[in-house]
Amino acid sequence: MMKEFLIDKYARLLKLVEGIVLKLKMYNTRANAHRARKLFVEQSGRSVLNAKIKRSIKQYARKRFGSAAYWPFLALYTEVRGTFIEGWIPFDYFLHVLEPKLNPPIYRELGNQKTFDYRRFGDFAIKPLFLSISGLYYTSELEIIEEDRLKEFLLEYNDHVVVKQAFGGGGKQVRFMHSSEFKPEMLERGENYVIQPRIKQYKTLNDLYPDSVNTFRVTTFLKKDGTVSIVYVILRFGVDGSKVDNLSSGGQCIEIDPEGRPAKISYDDYGNPGGEVHKNTGYRFADLELPMFPGIIEKCKSAHRHYPFVRLIGWDVCVDETGVPRLIEWNTDRPTFDMEDALFGPFFPDDKEF
Repeated sequence: MMKEFLIDKYARLLKLVEGIVLKLKMYNTRANAHRARKLFVEQSGRSVLNAKIKRSIKQYARKRFGSAAYWPFLALYTEVRGTFIEGWIPFDYFLHVLEPKLNPPIYRELGNQKTFDYRRFGDFAIKPLFLSISGLYYTSELEIIEEDRLKEFLLEYNDHVVVKQAFGGGGKQVRFMHSSEFKPEMLERGENYVIQPRIKQYKTLNDLYPDSVNTFRVTTFLKKDGTVSIVYVILRFGVDGSKVDNLSSGGQCIEIDPEGRPAKISYDDYGNPGGEVHKNTGYRFADLELPMFPGIIEKCKSAHRHYPFVRLIGWDVCVDETGVPRLIEWNTDRPTFDMEDALFGPFFPDDKEF
């Protein structure tokens, strides 16, 4: 009897602690929304939020999400879009409530393990030259190779390679170098890495911006009936000499509609418009022709069907010089959602699919 009492007491205490932790996480996330809105207003020189709109936002938050406290991100989205639109999902709700249901943590961590992408998705993924796992070197077929042989191969390879940390994100922990420059001591002890060839990208995308491999972010959603739908597609590209196209690293993006047509205006990570042409190359975004777009969509849908353990996945796909879509990485842990929903959504105007 005492044992059951202690177990029940421990369970209630644990639930109380979890509730406190969630409140702290919500507080910190919402503080980010307030800072981002303030920064956007300062940069744009305008604000559309007023008392009437704020009341409408809080009424919507209370009705759909059960609390008016979800208003900060909705207010940010309103500033970015220039008007309030019902149907948005505030990022704090997505991050702390919805995503754990859609992408359970035990399954979404696998998306970070880049060393096994080729084994999981075959030729859709870029075939690695070598892998570094647990301090050992492996071929793409998971055969151990001695360090001296690896260095000898890379010296003879005589081309550019990409060295990616298994759990790196946002373009960070990615190094570009000539194969002859690789040294094992570059790798951090205890981390796993992928060493792969640098893709020569499709001419149109290279003309848009040649210094980074410019990728499509295709976000797919596994519906209740088992079919896979497209939430949104954006094309990301670097600027100002950057070697990566990630928005969090200073890149920009344009939306691509379901028919593969590019939008006219680009945006940065904060939702600021970047104009109708690339700032460095002068390439007009509306002139982009993307004949490979249907193939990209089908590849991403098929890949998601082969990993039904999570329902929302962000696929980063480049196109090689022959026009073949190739997977750079897939994102199951916090796939980008908030600013895209503000700019191009609402993506989920109701909760029927959840």
